[in-house]
Amino acid sequence: MNKKSFRTLSSLAIAIATVTSGAYAAELEEVIVTAQKRAESLQEVPVSLTAISGTKIEEAGMNTFGELSTYVPNLSITENAVNTIIEMRGISVGANQSFEQSVGVFVDGIHYGKGRQIRTGLFDIQQAEVVRGPQGVLFGKNTLAGAINIKTATPDPDQEFGGKVSVSKESFDGTTMQGHLTGSIGDTIGLRLAYKDRTSDGAWTNTYAGALNKNMPTTDETMWRASATWEPTESTRVELKHSNNDNVKLGQDSMAVLFSPVQNLGAAAGLMYGVMGVVHPNFASITSNGTNDPYRDSIALGGCAHEAALGKSSAWCDAGGERPEGTDTTSSDTSLNFEMEMDNGYTLNATIGRGRYDYQDGLDADWLPLRFIGQSTFSEYDMNSQEIRLSSPTDGKFSWVGGIYLAKSTQEQWTLTSVDGQFGLPDMTMRAILGGGNPALGLPSFLAYNPTQIAGINATTPAGDTGLTLQQLYDATGCAAGAPTCVDYTFKLGVEGSTLWNQMGRIGQYRQDTNSRAIFYQGTWNLTDSVSLTAGARYTEEEKRAFASTYNTSSYNGLAVPDAHPLLGGLSAALFNIYDHEFNEDRGTHQFIPAVNLEWARSDDSMLYMSYSEGFKSGGFNSTDSQLPLFTADGPQANIPGPGFEYEDENAESWEIGGKHTLLDGSMTLNWAYFDSVYKNQQVSTFVGLGFVVTNAASASVSGLEVDMLWQATDHLRLGVNLALNDGKYDDFPGAGCTAIQASDLAGGATSSGSCVAEIAADGTQIGISQNLAGAQIGTDYNGTVTADYTRSVLGGLIWATGVDLQFTDGFFMTGDRDPIDYEEGFTKTNFRTGLAGENWSVMLYGKNVFDKVTPQGAFDIPLASGSHAQYVLPGAVWGATLNYSF
Repeated sequence: MNKKSFRTLSSLAIAIATVTSGAYAAELEEVIVTAQKRAESLQEVPVSLTAISGTKIEEAGMNTFGELSTYVPNLSITENAVNTIIEMRGISVGANQSFEQSVGVFVDGIHYGKGRQIRTGLFDIQQAEVVRGPQGVLFGKNTLAGAINIKTATPDPDQEFGGKVSVSKESFDGTTMQGHLTGSIGDTIGLRLAYKDRTSDGAWTNTYAGALNKNMPTTDETMWRASATWEPTESTRVELKHSNNDNVKLGQDSMAVLFSPVQNLGAAAGLMYGVMGVVHPNFASITSNGTNDPYRDSIALGGCAHEAALGKSSAWCDAGGERPEGTDTTSSDTSLNFEMEMDNGYTLNATIGRGRYDYQDGLDADWLPLRFIGQSTFSEYDMNSQEIRLSSPTDGKFSWVGGIYLAKSTQEQWTLTSVDGQFGLPDMTMRAILGGGNPALGLPSFLAYNPTQIAGINATTPAGDTGLTLQQLYDATGCAAGAPTCVDYTFKLGVEGSTLWNQMGRIGQYRQDTNSRAIFYQGTWNLTDSVSLTAGARYTEEEKRAFASTYNTSSYNGLAVPDAHPLLGGLSAALFNIYDHEFNEDRGTHQFIPAVNLEWARSDDSMLYMSYSEGFKSGGFNSTDSQLPLFTADGPQANIPGPGFEYEDENAESWEIGGKHTLLDGSMTLNWAYFDSVYKNQQVSTFVGLGFVVTNAASASVSGLEVDMLWQATDHLRLGVNLALNDGKYDDFPGAGCTAIQASDLAGGATSSGSCVAEIAADGTQIGISQNLAGAQIGTDYNGTVTADYTRSVLGGLIWATGVDLQFTDGFFMTGDRDPIDYEEGFTKTNFRTGLAGENWSVMLYGKNVFDKVTPQGAFDIPLASGSHAQYVLPGAVWGATLNYSF
């Protein structure tokens, strides 16, 4: 979509805003938001903003942040096996646990710095506000694309004892039980206790006979929140909240959708396809049969060994089995909000918060019905923050708000990636891969060196070979202990199939400590009765310190125990380009972020604004364990981080022109915003085999038009339209990953394939391949929601309510390399609900995606199977019923 089209649409929106009409039967209620750190009417806030009430969240059966995002234009929240991704206006974050989000999430004033914190569900929400565009002044760092501001339900000191109980039953054996109790102590203290328990068997059936998980992904989450409000005086209010959440998900909603090798395969990919051709010769047809069901073992290989090494336990490992793939996330959050209105009209606010989580992830990382690659991750996060804010009265010529912000966090992560050289099928591996051998010498692993490889190691063979395994020979001669006179007898020439290691892996540890502090100020000057100018700035300083290490492991010493055997190190480098390393690094940054806004109140019912704002997202360190050494004249220096370890801040600049209009005697609101944004030094994550390398490589331009319209057409019928039109592209993206087909072309001797070219060092050797994705699409060209809600009194006082939501989007790319195989065409989904409500009860029938449109939310290349692809797939139709009782 070109800029001329956007100018036309912007002119149309302004023209619509001038429409007048006769009176209508009903007016829309006023919506109060706090996007500017003050309670204001939505129609008076000069920013692109969508607000969703807690009632709407409950009636629509929204259980996750992802479901919430479907009702907000230009917002998408998805999950993958590594991270939770928030995308706004086409700008998002890569799959790396160390990345900060591009869209800040704030719950009761507390910043949720990591995507994992929003994996637990939504419940007991008062209102959700989504603010689009950079929000660096008042919300701070990591809001360069926007912010999500969640306000949970809060007790009032003067309310009587009461509560609510709700029970829901839906497709896939889903059951939700939730409720709350409220009350007060005297006339100054209000209390509230809310609870939610949700279970589901998952939308997909794993058809592989040996799978640990048959229904995928099963969900079992429990959440509770205790809240207290204290109003010792009419001018002082204190809110204290604490919540605990536990979210367990077994299996993944991911599945192979294409199993087809490229023409020129590497050794590891050739091995993978060779084994699959023998063990599962029909797998390619299974992935394309249209059933949208996974077919894999769903085992997190090495997970129990990793668990034992860290001193942890689980029911699966305690029973002597292996960990199934899945995730278990436990989090807790505490917030204290203090507000005091002083006699001179000023308001003092203080917000203190703490957020913590720990999770255990298990992943079947080959995504195939083979016991080949597994990954196990344990992670902990702890964040403390304080903000003090002072606001002036708003009834004068000049008003302002300013404050200071302090935050401190620690993130730790332990990851084990394991490779089974026998694919869990030792007999099959010997026959299919080695074509024979001597079983008396031990069953072979493809990880064992063959005679040709051994001959190149330049060692000697002992006279009178005793038939010991290679590892036994190495230990027996004292080399393992570092004896200076040891003789290296670590191989048996001419004997193919001697077991060196059946399994190997790499174990990584990552820790990052962050300290942030900021000061901010924003003032509004009323130039005339109808024109005001708002300007502000935020200055932030931040320091990060990271420790990262990776060590090779083997089944001989234990998959979760470092193994310094030099041949193991060579094998790991040759097969996976992985090296032992240990890094201690620190970095600091400081950012000055300004914003300015000019507002014109044309009348009591219409205003226009123009703004300029900036934002930034913090840099940091790569949390994955795929670091390569720095090569020098003395060889690889494993303790010196390479260029893929540290990444810098990302910055944004954005212009916005918009309007807020109340029309038809208060029965319609029409809000619109045209934006033009530039993102520089974008943080990108490139998949390289079994891990990721991150860097700052991209710059992008995104412009668009957002429209929110709500119309109370009659006393009974309310209509809504939320629409976003976008034109986003990369201005420059050198060093982007190539597709598997492009890589195959270059491996076959081509010097280029499309925009993918070989990277040549000064000495003429090829050191990699990459492409420049300048001009490639970002986000969707359009997306939005159309809603219709109808209510009326029936049957002598009962209320009948019916609603329909139509959600639509244009096509989009799901992978960073812009592989056309991973492009999703546009689609439309429909939600429906209808029910009856009495004085203290209601029953609601609902359907999500009622026409059973099955769509992916993400995609990726299957590791070590070049040319094959998998997707994270959302469920089809979900039907359910909810019964509510209030007392």
